[in-house]
Amino acid sequence: MDDLYAKFLPRFITLARARVAMSISKIESRDPREQALVPVELHTLAGEAGLLGLKQVVPLAQACEQKAKALHSSRADADAESLLAALHQLASAIEEVSKA
Repeated sequence: MDDLYAKFLPRFITLARARVAMSISKIESRDPREQALVPVELHTLAGEAGLLGLKQVVPLAQACEQKAKALHSSRADADAESLLAALHQLASAIEEVSKA
C-alpha cells in the first residue's frame, strides 16, 4: 500500500491543485455555465482523496461540492463567497498533504 501511496500521491497533489484552481476561477467568473462544472470536479477530487485515505481532505472536498451545488441552485453572491472561502481552505489542506 505504501508503494501505491508513494506513486499516486504526487499525481493526486498535481491534479488536486489544478481542480481547486480551476474551481476558484470558474466561481470568480460568476458565469453559471462555468460554475455548473465545479461540483463534478470537486466530487472527483473527494473520491481520489478517499482512495488515498486522505481523511483531512475528503470532508473539505465534500463540503465544497455541497456548497457548489447550493451555488448552482441559488446563484447568490453570498453562496459564491462561502464556496470561495471553502476552496481556499481545501487548497491549504492539499498543501499540507504535499508537505507530509
